[in-house]
Amino acid sequence: MNPPLAAIILSFLVPTLGLVLILAGIARLVGLHPRGVGWCAGLALCSLAIVSTPLGGLPLARWLAGIVDHWSLPTTALLASACIRQLFGIDLLQRNDRQAAWLFGALAGLFLYPLAVGFGPFDPYGLGWHFGPLFVFVAVLTSVLLFCRNRFGIVLVLAIAAWHLRVAESANYWDCLTDPFYFVTSVGALGVRAWRTCAKGREGPELIS
Repeated sequence: MNPPLAAIILSFLVPTLGLVLILAGIARLVGLHPRGVGWCAGLALCSLAIVSTPLGGLPLARWLAGIVDHWSLPTTALLASACIRQLFGIDLLQRNDRQAAWLFGALAGLFLYPLAVGFGPFDPYGLGWHFGPLFVFVAVLTSVLLFCRNRFGIVLVLAIAAWHLRVAESANYWDCLTDPFYFVTSVGALGVRAWRTCAKGREGPELIS
């Protein structure tokens, strides 16, 4: 069965956003200042051309989608926010929002993936097919985040909208909430943050003495 059009668009959008960040980083390394609409359009077109390159009769973006299995809404939102921050200096997702996103990604992955491959009494992936505890939990979490004015709550609202609109390549809610790349990146981001916190803690006594 062919994937829905929205899923195909998402499979091109996410790697394009990732490439935009990489190319913008390379531009800064060589002394350029990638900012503004012109840079954004140029980097986006270049990145889209790369991910559209056919490989074995299939665009590179579709190969990546097959390897990762799917791209989630948090991954898309984090990449889009990072691109806008780098190219326009606007923080759509501020530090606390990103922290909530990393924490959610790490915990969701730790709950889902080990159990899904058999390390546990049940497969939580089945909770995403129909309305049930997963939907209730995410709805409560979303409400709390929105009440606290944390913008990651808006991302979770978009995730449930994506599930209703069948944006993901499967009809499972988990695939709108998380993906392997998001999980690994979240664990890495939290690890870096913990390391920096520990490093600052070790530097504190030395500065005092």
